[in-house]
Amino acid sequence: MAKADIYQQVTDQLIAALEAGASPWRKSWNDETGAGALHLPRRANGEFYRGINTLLLWGAAEECGFKSDRWFTFKQAEALGAQVRKGSTATKIIFYKSLDVERTNDAGETVDATIPMIRQYCVFNADQIDGLPERFTPAPVAVVAGKARDELNESALRSTGADIREGGVKAYYSPAADFVQMPTFDRFDNSGAYLATLAHELCHWTGHTSRLDRSLKNAFGSKDYASEELIAEIGSAFVGARLGIVGEHIDNHAAYLAAWLKVLKEDKRAIFKAASAAQRAADLVLANAGLESGADAGQGDDQAAPAPAPAPAPILAPCPMPAPAPVAALRPAQREKHAELVKVRASSPMRSKAPETACTAGLGLFDFVDQPRML
Repeated sequence: MAKADIYQQVTDQLIAALEAGASPWRKSWNDETGAGALHLPRRANGEFYRGINTLLLWGAAEECGFKSDRWFTFKQAEALGAQVRKGSTATKIIFYKSLDVERTNDAGETVDATIPMIRQYCVFNADQIDGLPERFTPAPVAVVAGKARDELNESALRSTGADIREGGVKAYYSPAADFVQMPTFDRFDNSGAYLATLAHELCHWTGHTSRLDRSLKNAFGSKDYASEELIAEIGSAFVGARLGIVGEHIDNHAAYLAAWLKVLKEDKRAIFKAASAAQRAADLVLANAGLESGADAGQGDDQAAPAPAPAPAPILAPCPMPAPAPVAALRPAQREKHAELVKVRASSPMRSKAPETACTAGLGLFDFVDQPRML
C-alpha cells in the first residue's frame, strides 16, 4: 500500500475549501453574541495549537459548526470521565517526529543526522464529547458594537513599536520606508474591520530585514507577492483570534483567493511554509504588544487567565504621507520603473480600485497594498 502524502492531503483539503469560497482562517463574524467569532483552538491542557494545525482545526470547526475552541484525543476525553459521541468523525492534525539517520557528508564520511518526519493523529472537538467538565465551555467574545473604537485592542496593536500613519484610502506597508499606512478610522465599517486591517499590515511589518527578514521585494501581482499576502492574512487571523478581534479586512477577496490557489497548487508545501511564517509574524506582533501567542503556562486544563493589558499607546491623529515627486522630475530609470509600476497595477487581478490620492500616489513597486473593507 502506497504511503500517504500528508503534505498533499492537507494542501488538497485547503484548496477544496478555498475553491468553495471559504478560507479556514475566516469566519462568519457577524453574530451579535460573538458565537461565530474566531477562537484560537486549544489542546486539552489549555495550550494553543500553532501554525498549520490552527488552520486545520479552524477549517473543521467551520465545516461542522463547532463552537468550542477545545480539542481532545479519545484517551484524553476518557481520562476526564467523558465520552466521544458514537459516530463522531475525528479531525486529523499533524506533528513532527525526529528520525535518526546516517548520511554521507561532503568529505565522504558517514555521519549521524536527525530529520523531521511528518505524522498525523486524530482529535475531537468538545462539541462531539459528552460529560466534559464545565470549564471547557468557551467564554463569549465581547464585540465592540457600531463605530465605537476598541481602544484596548487598538492600543495593544499600536504598542508594537511600528510607525503607523493615517490618511488616504489605502492600507499598506512600505518596506523601503518601514512604516504602516492606514486609512482614517471613520472610513471603516466598524472597529473590527479597522483592527483586522491594522493587524494584517503589522504582519507585513514583521518581515522587515531588522525583524524576521522575509523577502519583501516582490513585484505587485507576482507569485511571491501573493505568498507574502497569504502570510499576512493568516498571521492577522492568528493575532485577531488571540485578541478577540471580530472583523475582516479584504474587500476584493475573490482576487486574493485566485492568487492563493495558484500558489498552493504549484507547491504542496506552500501552506505549511506560509502557516509557519504567519505564526512567527503573529508571535512577534503579540510579543511586542505585551501578549503571548503560545502556551498558557501554568494554566493546566483551566481556561487561561486574561492577559494583562499593555500600557495604552496614543491613538494618533491622521498623518498623511508627503507628496511624491512629480513624474517629470524623475530620472529616466525612475520614470521607466514608474511606468512599469503603473502597468503592473493596472493589469493585476489583485489591484485596488480606490482612487489615487496624495497618500497613495507615491507607492513603491514593492509596497504591500490592501483594499480594506470600508464605507
